[in-house]
Amino acid sequence: MLFKRISRSSAETVFIVVQNVSGSTITAGYSAVFDVGASVNGVRVTQGSAADLGAYAGVADADIANDAYGLVQAYGYRATVYCKTVANSSTYSAGSGLDPVADVWSLTPSAVAAGDKQFAFLCEAITDSSDTSSAYSANFKGFIRAL
Repeated sequence: MLFKRISRSSAETVFIVVQNVSGSTITAGYSAVFDVGASVNGVRVTQGSAADLGAYAGVADADIANDAYGLVQAYGYRATVYCKTVANSSTYSAGSGLDPVADVWSLTPSAVAAGDKQFAFLCEAITDSSDTSSAYSANFKGFIRAL
């Protein structure tokens, strides 16, 4: 783990070194989960699926090519967190919780169920697209807490 030195003027952050085994590049700002397959080793990450969303690792700090190693931010403020929202013209306020989404490299605003962990939260408001034919995805300010 890489911990940033203490500074009064910038947010504290924690990064972990991971290996991308997803079969494609993980773009900066995209979310990843730990690989829970047969070759699990605590370093391998991939795109989330319905079966492993609880294994959330964090947000890629920079593009990570397939089979390459890179940094994933596991804790702290981040100016670019890839979010997917439902196309229904809803507004999510700053502080809304974010959870990983299956088969998408993103987090999404979601209601907190009893006992559930929210892996991140928004640091700015999001208003969904009114286009009901597709979901709206973009980078937003967020706070990651995957630890």
